[in-house]
Amino acid sequence: MASSSRAWGTCAFCGDPYPPNGPKCPTCGHREPVPPEGGKALPTKERRHLRWVQGVRLSLVIGAIVVLSYLMITAAFTPPAAVSDPLTTSGSRTVGPGNYTVLSGDITGDDYVVGNYSVSHPLGANVTFLVFNDTDYTIFAAGGTATPLDQVTGAENAPIVFSAPYTDTFHFVWINPYSPASGITLTIYIDTSYESNALVE
Repeated sequence: MASSSRAWGTCAFCGDPYPPNGPKCPTCGHREPVPPEGGKALPTKERRHLRWVQGVRLSLVIGAIVVLSYLMITAAFTPPAAVSDPLTTSGSRTVGPGNYTVLSGDITGDDYVVGNYSVSHPLGANVTFLVFNDTDYTIFAAGGTATPLDQVTGAENAPIVFSAPYTDTFHFVWINPYSPASGITLTIYIDTSYESNALVE
């Protein structure tokens, strides 16, 4: 039965708005709106269906509000995830004879990297330690003559204290100085930490 009212009504089946004098609900196609006197005028079965639909819709709205509120509150009180810096690390590296291993990362000018390294196998073996800026590392990696900003040779262990003179990508290089014919493979334990020199207000 179509509505004779000029006011918008409610679809008796899906609960969506029903246009005045519309032939059917634009959402579900049902042809019976809720009468002007309200849902009480509907047959018992249709009235129960409408109440169930309205209850489900209300529950969905409330559920969405609760979920969004929870997400907003947790986002406001959850600290940002710590970003792992490649220059803050610890672990062992294996370097074959005549080869090298490198630890690279960006350093802001006046920030520094501290730590230490030691050859854990074979005991007493030496390792060469170099620090390059990005330009010189490219030359070094290509087999050219590069100028390191820091250098330690002939030591099986040493501390690392490097203060960046400017902002750049820096490369910490450990070279196995033994010739390939020696067959000496080094295991080097490296522990480093990036430290900011920024003043905390």
